Amino acid sequence: MGNYALAFALFKRCVEMAPTASEAHYGLGSMYIGLHNDSLALAHIKKSTELEPENTEYQERLAQLYLYSDKIDSAVVVYEELAHQVPDNTEYLGILIQIYEQQRDYKKMLDALGRLEVQEGQSEQITLAKMQAHSLLGDSDGAYKEIKQLADTHPYEMTYRVLMGNWLLNNGRKEEALKTFTDVLKEAPNNAQAQMSLMDYYRTVKNEQKADSLLEGLLVNPTTDTGTRTILLGEWLKTHGDASSADTKELLQKVLDVAPENIAARLQLIQILWNDSIDENVVKECRKAVEYIPGEVMLYYYLGVAQFVNDHPEDAINSLKSGVANQKSETPKSLMGEIYSILGDAYHKIGNKQASYEAYDSCLVYSPDLVVCLNNYAYYLSVEKENLKKAEQMSYKAITAEPNSAIYLDTYAWILYQQGNYADAKTYIDMAIKNLDPPEENEDNKEIFEHLRAINEKIK
Repeated sequence: MGNYALAFALFKRCVEMAPTASEAHYGLGSMYIGLHNDSLALAHIKKSTELEPENTEYQERLAQLYLYSDKIDSAVVVYEELAHQVPDNTEYLGILIQIYEQQRDYKKMLDALGRLEVQEGQSEQITLAKMQAHSLLGDSDGAYKEIKQLADTHPYEMTYRVLMGNWLLNNGRKEEALKTFTDVLKEAPNNAQAQMSLMDYYRTVKNEQKADSLLEGLLVNPTTDTGTRTILLGEWLKTHGDASSADTKELLQKVLDVAPENIAARLQLIQILWNDSIDENVVKECRKAVEYIPGEVMLYYYLGVAQFVNDHPEDAINSLKSGVANQKSETPKSLMGEIYSILGDAYHKIGNKQASYEAYDSCLVYSPDLVVCLNNYAYYLSVEKENLKKAEQMSYKAITAEPNSAIYLDTYAWILYQQGNYADAKTYIDMAIKNLDPPEENEDNKEIFEHLRAINEKIK
């Protein structure tokens, strides 16, 4: 009921009345645990186990207290007693194995693992732990014996045979490893584990051509699971460097033919196309991506940007709004800021000024320092001659972040012009012209020169 003071008093009285009652000492000891009085807690819990040594609940609590008090050797004694007292409860052996491993007592660790194996039977996890203990003892023969026995006992379990091959490969027995992998693949040609291990073998013996051939085969194999395919794709891109190469593009297309929902391949292909040119091919690929992988915010962002760049602002708005609708708690704030920034640009392009400003405001909640949003929002306010003080603050933040941007300097100059501050406007428009490359007027920068002429006119 939460009345700890009264409970504590009653337990103390119980011990006074019946000092040989184990349950009274256990109750009082538990109260002392809550009061963080470790020494008295340990004394009473230990007393309860002495009075009722067959009570496993008391023994467990004592062992836990010993561990908490860093009395590891005492804890081991209690857990060993529990393991013998209740052999069916393998949790005690599991704790002992962890303790022996931490103490680097690998012989006792092996003994405990052997007892665990008797209770639970052979398993990959136990065998690997025994192999590790043998290896740490410098007993490579013992380690190999463990994995070979597991593989021999389960001849139709290919995983264990592949594990044995991996051990052989890692311990310099390359030819035996090769035979093990090839034998598995004779019986199970599509076994991904064996193919990956054989690929590692070829990398070890410097036969990169065969390794790459296996890797490509795994990538386009319909039976390869998504996680493995993603890892392999990362390895391919890492080892082949040029992610924009025609070979990589072709391979990604093959991967997507068998695994159209693989987001890693989708994103990589989009990135390659993006780097070439953000054209209608990118829009098409992004549309495919969101069809196969709906709900992925990053894909809606790419699609929205591609649509906006290719002059489809209404489509971009719909895609970006889908991205907003699918955001999750783990979606990066920076990504949401980018989405709202482009959304603001798209709304402005179709003339929806209010929606544009609302999107920019949302962007700055997620990414208050996103300079492209700060600049665009400020410029559009200056064009409309609205809220010029806010525009000035945002624009100043942008040029502080990127002081050599001709576009941002032009925005700030134009805001000053709209406020009648012609002298400062002249200073910043000159800086903008100076940072143009080339500094001559052309189709791309004609608006900046129009601003220059308007400001010069006022200066006269």
